[in-house]
Amino acid sequence: MKRIVQIILQTTICFVIYAEVPPNYRFVKTWRIDNRFGVVDSIPVDSLPHNFQYDNPIDKFSIANSYTGNLGSPIQAKIYFDRPLNTDFIFSNAYFPYVKNYTNTVYYNTKTPYSMLHYISGGSPFRDQDLLKFFFTANANKRLNFGLNIDYSLSPGEYANQRTKRNSVTLFGSYNGKHYSAYGTFYTNELYNKESGGLYNIGLIDSTDNQFFKTLETKIDAESKFSNSGLFYNHQYTLGFEKSHQIKKDSVYVEYIPVTRFTHTLKFDNVSRHYYENAVEKEFYTNTYFKSLVHTRDTAALQTISNTVAISLAEEFNRLLRFGLTAFAENEQLNYTHVPYQDSIFKHSAYNSTKLGGILAKNQSKLFRYNTQAEIMLLGFKAGDFKLEANMEGNFKLWKDSLNLKAKAFSRSDEPSILLQEYASNHFKWKNDFNKTNRTHISGTFSIPTRLFSFSLMIENISNYIYFNNNSLPKQEKNNIQVIAANLNQSFKIGKMALENCIVFQKSSDDKLLPLPAITLLENLFYEDKWFKVLTMQIGINLRYHTSYYAPSYMPAIGQFYNQNTQLIGNYPITSAYINFHIKRVRAFVQYYHINQLFFKNQDFLSMPDYPLAPAIIKTGISWSFYD
Repeated sequence: MKRIVQIILQTTICFVIYAEVPPNYRFVKTWRIDNRFGVVDSIPVDSLPHNFQYDNPIDKFSIANSYTGNLGSPIQAKIYFDRPLNTDFIFSNAYFPYVKNYTNTVYYNTKTPYSMLHYISGGSPFRDQDLLKFFFTANANKRLNFGLNIDYSLSPGEYANQRTKRNSVTLFGSYNGKHYSAYGTFYTNELYNKESGGLYNIGLIDSTDNQFFKTLETKIDAESKFSNSGLFYNHQYTLGFEKSHQIKKDSVYVEYIPVTRFTHTLKFDNVSRHYYENAVEKEFYTNTYFKSLVHTRDTAALQTISNTVAISLAEEFNRLLRFGLTAFAENEQLNYTHVPYQDSIFKHSAYNSTKLGGILAKNQSKLFRYNTQAEIMLLGFKAGDFKLEANMEGNFKLWKDSLNLKAKAFSRSDEPSILLQEYASNHFKWKNDFNKTNRTHISGTFSIPTRLFSFSLMIENISNYIYFNNNSLPKQEKNNIQVIAANLNQSFKIGKMALENCIVFQKSSDDKLLPLPAITLLENLFYEDKWFKVLTMQIGINLRYHTSYYAPSYMPAIGQFYNQNTQLIGNYPITSAYINFHIKRVRAFVQYYHINQLFFKNQDFLSMPDYPLAPAIIKTGISWSFYD
């Protein structure tokens, strides 16, 4: 793997030396779109050098996570409001940060071809972790763009039975015409990971040198594979008129003003999870239902096809009262493949649902924006599901400071996944009759960008909450559960020195069913300056910490995080030292991750019960952008 990367880097460096593009020809515009209606939301190009050491799926997901200790392994955020909403395929949540699909596709417009090569390596000798990303995009003309994104990682892990491998490929394109526009994405993801069940004797960590961690015995030797591929296509046709504006006596500017927009969105998504045991594991699991089998081969899959049609009154049309109106209808087809509760033969079941909805929004304003929407499932399997949501954002000036206010509120009711209602495998079976889960949420954020300050407050009420109990079985709580969280971000700068503070306070009304760490923090102290007028340096040390709590553990056979009340996790700092470099279009870093593990002996550094974090290791990374 390293030999391949070296060849790519050497070839790329030679190409850059002889193919430099003048700065005035470098233009890259990036944006994401709403995945149902194609509403554009501009975002900055991903090339910032600051805190480059965080540029990996785990650190970008949340400031604190439960995972099995290796890049690419199943993961759950310890910050409640960083967790994704449950999907129709219950196995997807554990792989959320790693999957590339239409929800996180970035679209581009460039004057010249733009590409980026990104490589990160780390780990102890002979157990190197490699993360390689390649990106390319180019415009065929000023309206048509296409691109390719490849994301690959391979990590043996620092412990036995921890190997992970990930391949993600995304092809995307966009066309922005006067009347017609379209966005398309094809994606495929393959995630493979060994399943260890945790270390058999976690206490041996204290008396074992780092180089021998790979010899520690694990509870099981199994493996799982998660696959997700699909196609997304959004296209719109706009009716409008042209209006002339006279700039000078002999100069006229013609503006096209859209009035009505017709939209269609097609989504096709295919996802599956497979769990394998070469020899049926009978000691680790409480139940084994097919003991006569030589191997365990558990499989579940879901195919989703949805079509959304919408008609909108364009926001640009009304000059006095600028807002847009949208009415839409959506049909969704779910095709499950799984083993039912009282059988051993695969069952194919199909469920159809249809919803109607409307949106009132003002998106094209720098001072004040809002988006309110309502939708309800009228027909089919999910009939009665609804969502009411409102988002608002305002920007103001107070003397020399800029102020930003954001508010969000929603109330929604969701039908539980079929796989929560009925599922069977070699080690787990359940059949339930769960009610819809209801959530009511209110949150707000106040920030002063000029003062590097931000404060968020979030409150959510959940009724009919579904969780996995101590036996790793899904259960539903009829009583309400409330979660409140406050997030404070404040940075301080004195000369070339800076301190970034992120502190999250959380409280669950029922710590047994929904356990959360009370306090979580990320502190980053660094020196930053430009040397020799071209080299930007960031030298620092960061610390991650959360208070102790009964963190959920992980069950390999079903790929779920389940509650436990026997072992407290936390009250242990993770400190890493790093150096970031940036010169022209090259970013690089060197990081000594978890360096305090070398000095804090006789400490159990666990992510969750029986799953230790990676020990002290050195990580390096480089990212190179090309405008040619």
